Amino acid sequence: MKILFRTLTIGLLLGVSSLSFGQEANSHRVLFLGNSVFYYRGGLYQSFEGFCKAAGLDYQAVSQLNAPANPHGIEFLGFGRIPLNLPEIAAKDEIHSLIRSGKFDYVILEARRPGYLLPAWVELPDSFGRHIPYEQNLAALGELHRTIVESGAQTVLYMHPGNHLFPDIKHPVAQLYLRLHADLEKMEIKGERHDVTLVPASLLWLDPLKKYGIEGWYADPAHGNPLARYTSGCMLYTYLTGKDPRQNPFRELPRTWTTSPEEPSVYVSEEDAKWIKDQVWLYYSTRPQ
Repeated sequence: MKILFRTLTIGLLLGVSSLSFGQEANSHRVLFLGNSVFYYRGGLYQSFEGFCKAAGLDYQAVSQLNAPANPHGIEFLGFGRIPLNLPEIAAKDEIHSLIRSGKFDYVILEARRPGYLLPAWVELPDSFGRHIPYEQNLAALGELHRTIVESGAQTVLYMHPGNHLFPDIKHPVAQLYLRLHADLEKMEIKGERHDVTLVPASLLWLDPLKKYGIEGWYADPAHGNPLARYTSGCMLYTYLTGKDPRQNPFRELPRTWTTSPEEPSVYVSEEDAKWIKDQVWLYYSTRPQ
């Protein structure tokens, strides 16, 4: 009887331990380090969390920003607009401490702005940044990648869609993202190389521009409208979870900062949602392995 009791007790403890581990493993914290594409008029995190929730997944979006105040439940932290590929920004102890302390599963980085990335002879407005060598961009992101890996999280490189006024630089900037992605994955950290997830939102946004036009996709020259942010949220959901968005019923558009939670939701049409999900899955299915 004692042996049976001990066996049952051990089995019960193992079962409770496994359940606790399973609950922890199914809950993920995602740190959004980046710029206004994540936050402008509600950003894309609402759609990302919405897709996850509709799939029965617990992914919590966390931001480095602490303003503006909003009623939608995002957790804000105390950093502002940060071009992460600038060495002086990537060296800030506060950012590395944030990454280490948050118990994150994923940390999302951007390489901003295009002027920092492209050759010096490319003529762009000063607001796009001034050229710095590729090696400095890579070193800055590499510092953050090292801290992310050492914290136990995975690096996600989000290919920022950018401004629609300069369409000729889209593919060159995308090529630089591909270089950064490959070079980050070549880095040895603790004697090993580590995967980096590349989310090609900039390339994806070129497709609906043909379908909806600039006025049907951009809220202003630099920021997408709710349909565009819904699309980016769908893409981020797909690349982080590996789930087929075509099997996900989520169609709610993101709200603005000023929208009251009591106001009725607005939804993407079934036709548009199908086209967007098909396109996102096409990118994911054909990504380099």
